[in-house]
Amino acid sequence: MKKSRYIVVLALLALAFAPEGCAQLDRFTGYWKNVDTETSGVTALDIDVTGTAVSVQAWGRLKPTDIDWGKASPAYAYAPGVSSDLAAEAVAVNAVWATGWSETLMTIRSVEEDRLQADVYTRFTDGSGRTSYAQSYIFEGGVRYNCLEALPAPKLEVVGTEDYAVGEENFTRYRLSVANWESYPPELFEPSPDLPPCGLNVESSRTWIDIFNQDGVRIYGFCALATSEELRDLWFAVKMGESPPESVYIVMTDRRCDLSASSNEVSIAPSAKMNADSTPSTAPHLPPNLQTMISLQRGRFI
Repeated sequence: MKKSRYIVVLALLALAFAPEGCAQLDRFTGYWKNVDTETSGVTALDIDVTGTAVSVQAWGRLKPTDIDWGKASPAYAYAPGVSSDLAAEAVAVNAVWATGWSETLMTIRSVEEDRLQADVYTRFTDGSGRTSYAQSYIFEGGVRYNCLEALPAPKLEVVGTEDYAVGEENFTRYRLSVANWESYPPELFEPSPDLPPCGLNVESSRTWIDIFNQDGVRIYGFCALATSEELRDLWFAVKMGESPPESVYIVMTDRRCDLSASSNEVSIAPSAKMNADSTPSTAPHLPPNLQTMISLQRGRFI
């Protein structure tokens, strides 16, 4: 009984502070992202409307992936008056989540044409004496991305080497391949202009690949792979006359979901060259700074 009175009182408070303008109930439907990407609270909402019935699912910040609160039980829409048309005049949606130690009420209302405000009230029911508190967040329409529960571990292989030249300097390129590249869905390599850029490349890939030596030192990376198949064509280079690392491994990082996976470690054997007796191939003689810019644009960075 106390729980019901608590919900009703907060619902009435929410309606009292709701804007005068009315919004169609369908206005609330969709997937919404918190405009504050660094929030420590609610990160996303998924609101579904069927007739005048609503369901609200929420996610809260937790590393490495957000925690799914699940769907609220219950969730209701509210209109400004008892005779109002709820579908056409809804001004707020209330949703409640209860756990064994707390109860959270969320009141959602439209604040701009393309934004929602969620006021969140949390009280503790475990007798801990912790203070009830209120928070407020602004959400905008977003795209719901699929986060893999765990990225499959890459199966790394060494597929050979080749010699080449840039200007007056000769290098050996060590070619690597991810044998299970087909395990990674295409969306992991979509251009992601809303994420931090890679050098000059503002549309770098959602997933970056970093190559490390046996001591955990990063020696090269790829930040603009366009497809998972390009995982078959990874490489790093060493100047001729210098020793390559004893072994290497890669780390794949899904930046959107803050998930990463490390591969097996593979030995780098100088005798594994594809063309051990061949002379270095001749690449265009480019100034070092221009070569660096080209590498950045291609998504490879040192």
